[in-house]
Amino acid sequence: MNHAVFIRENGESAIFAVQPPLASGAPGTKFLIDVKRVGETVKARELKPDHLPSFCPERHINFDGSFCLFWAELEPHTIDSHEAAAGWWRKLLLFLLRQGAAAVIRSWPGKADARAHGSEAAKLQAVAEFNASNLGQAYIAFLREDRFSTVEKRVNNERRVRLHLDGKRLLSVVRKERRVMTLRQRCKCGHENRPISACSDHGKVLADFVLALDGWREAERAFFNSFKNSTLKCCGTMDNCPLANILGVQLNEAA
Repeated sequence: MNHAVFIRENGESAIFAVQPPLASGAPGTKFLIDVKRVGETVKARELKPDHLPSFCPERHINFDGSFCLFWAELEPHTIDSHEAAAGWWRKLLLFLLRQGAAAVIRSWPGKADARAHGSEAAKLQAVAEFNASNLGQAYIAFLREDRFSTVEKRVNNERRVRLHLDGKRLLSVVRKERRVMTLRQRCKCGHENRPISACSDHGKVLADFVLALDGWREAERAFFNSFKNSTLKCCGTMDNCPLANILGVQLNEAA
């Protein structure tokens, strides 16, 4: 059941009243959703911004008001069967439920499952996640919990990227050569008491992970900076929003 009622056609679009049920089973907020066929897929947006911001990257609402439901670079999103359509509706219902939670807690629920902002950042996120999976479950968990960070330093004209876990340095990677410094140190995978140089292909995996993670963060910063001189406004509904920081928005005034 899609928890949606067809209201009317609107040119190339169809308008639905969508009311996703809460976890208790009680009916949730009713949204008027404009669903439009675009090529082999469909796009959805709120007909008017009654319950949702008209634009908010942190809430996965694009600058044209459409919802970011799929990771287009890697996730199939062609609507060509009943099963694909049913999957699309499930994503829409979950998206709308999370919007209700985001409005209350002022952060995106299920953030560990969210895609990075911007296609370049999303691609690098996929690379980082792939390499983390080759380093063990701990790396996957730390990445999902946003406990890793990177810092670039220039030493003797050599650019090095340091990987930190909870603020503590784990290792450094030489950017140009894409290699871990000090391969004699114990591998950081946690499964083998071996130096990195003797622990499978983990020297390469660690270097690729660090550089992908660093590139992902930089690409997201570039994504938000791209709005700096635009006419788009921050909605002021999310705490610690990068867009608010860039635009100098006072959240207590914008909300």
